[in-house]
Amino acid sequence: MRLTRRWVTASMAASMTLTVLAGCSTANEANPAKAKDTKESGVNATGFPIVKEPITIQMMGAKHPLHAEWNDMLIFKEYGKMTNVKVVFEATPEAGYKEKRNVRLASGDYPEAFYRAMLTPADEVNYGSQGILIPLNDLIDKYAPNFKAILEKHPDVKKSIIAPDGNIYSLPQLNEQVAPRISRKLWINKKWLDKLGLPVPTTVDEYYKTLKAFKENDMNGNGKNDEIPWTGDKSFDLIPGLRGSWGLGTTGYRKNVYVDEDANGKLRFFATDPKYKEMLQYLAVLFKEGLMDREVFAQEVPQFNAKLTQGLVGSFHASNVNQAGSALMNDYVPVPALKGPHGDHMYTYVVPFTQNQGAFAITNKNKHPEATMRWIDYFYSEEGSKFLRMGVEGITYEKLPNGDIEYKDDIRNNPKLSLDQAAGQFSTWPGGNVPQMVLQKFDKTGNTFPSSLEAAKLLGPDTPEKIWPSFLFTKEEQDKLNSLESDIVTFVEEQQLKFITGAQSFDAWDQYVNSINKMGVKDLLNIYGAAIERYKKN
Repeated sequence: MRLTRRWVTASMAASMTLTVLAGCSTANEANPAKAKDTKESGVNATGFPIVKEPITIQMMGAKHPLHAEWNDMLIFKEYGKMTNVKVVFEATPEAGYKEKRNVRLASGDYPEAFYRAMLTPADEVNYGSQGILIPLNDLIDKYAPNFKAILEKHPDVKKSIIAPDGNIYSLPQLNEQVAPRISRKLWINKKWLDKLGLPVPTTVDEYYKTLKAFKENDMNGNGKNDEIPWTGDKSFDLIPGLRGSWGLGTTGYRKNVYVDEDANGKLRFFATDPKYKEMLQYLAVLFKEGLMDREVFAQEVPQFNAKLTQGLVGSFHASNVNQAGSALMNDYVPVPALKGPHGDHMYTYVVPFTQNQGAFAITNKNKHPEATMRWIDYFYSEEGSKFLRMGVEGITYEKLPNGDIEYKDDIRNNPKLSLDQAAGQFSTWPGGNVPQMVLQKFDKTGNTFPSSLEAAKLLGPDTPEKIWPSFLFTKEEQDKLNSLESDIVTFVEEQQLKFITGAQSFDAWDQYVNSINKMGVKDLLNIYGAAIERYKKN
């Protein structure tokens, strides 16, 4: 597109002087294959270029719908000139990426590294134990001063990424900000509320009544009954976004995991809890009465965004209001943690400091593991964080008289693209799951809008004190867990959909619970219990 071509053309003339933070050396605690020293590997210990003679590294990753073609991106073209490392990306659309990646891994025809890898803990243990993903411990110790410094400053990061065998098989996305760690907030159309003379809802009952009022009135004034009280994409954020109102999800958000702690600190599988049934009954009413988008269970992000920007939506879940587009985003305000029928008002759609664990990995096909580690380590430095988030001065951002920085106007106020879409033309950060350290001072995205900071302040007191990471299990545990979770989680989510849409009567609830118990939920809880104890001891 025109915007991309202009940036890429301008980047040819841009010059950058960027430095990598230095780090001190510590002994490697695991026993992976040792990294070569800098003389043997041909890698410069510090500074740029990373290697004296140009090299090429093949990487594969999940391309978010917001992204332009990775090989054409400004940041990677500039970084290639800075480092002497040319990365050739196989950027696979996110929708089918995991299947394609796993087929490649099983066939033996896989790349030298995975960027925006979207590896689960099961993937790390499985492919790490096979030797396909190489241990990174020694490479971190010798070639990743920035990431190593983070591990020393934040011991919980290491605890969350180290496998039971003592090895680290992937690098994560880290985020020091509060607002985006409260992952996807609930937003409501304040203009519509004002038109009806209604306040922002504070309970689930008030929220239901508000959505009903949106449905029954011509809120956008076009004479059509086309208002959508609540919508989202197929990740169906209503469950993680509302479950805290029933006291569920007390240890934060982990996709497809239904294990947390009850009010007494006891481990439980909450998808069989009576309060979970009550929440599903509430959602079934929303569905039956047309208060949620009927297309949400299959709707992709672009369709969701289109409805937002057309002014059809009363309420939605998103990390920030930017998804509604620049013309409408100021119509929306955050909703507090809604009080549920038993007095619970916890907001549990929260992720840990280690946001995405399996964001980057190096395979045993890699001919230049030392250079690859230095290449990725830069994005965990202060300069690298700025580079990934902001791009190139004079092309994608500019300095202000007060010394601050901001995106150029054609990114901040693009008439055709949201900020995330415009940024996705020059960088991979939109959509998350990127190996990086996100620093507050270099994030000029929707997460730093006044409304996002207001949402974080509003929800912060009602977020869980204890946020679990995605645990790494032993090979034996993971093999058993693969079978258990495949059956149990698939069954839970199939029945979840049936209960909400009315395809399954709630009279069958006891049968549903008995089926899950027979599938071995007690064994699943024992495995999680062992992982939690290891995490505490690390």
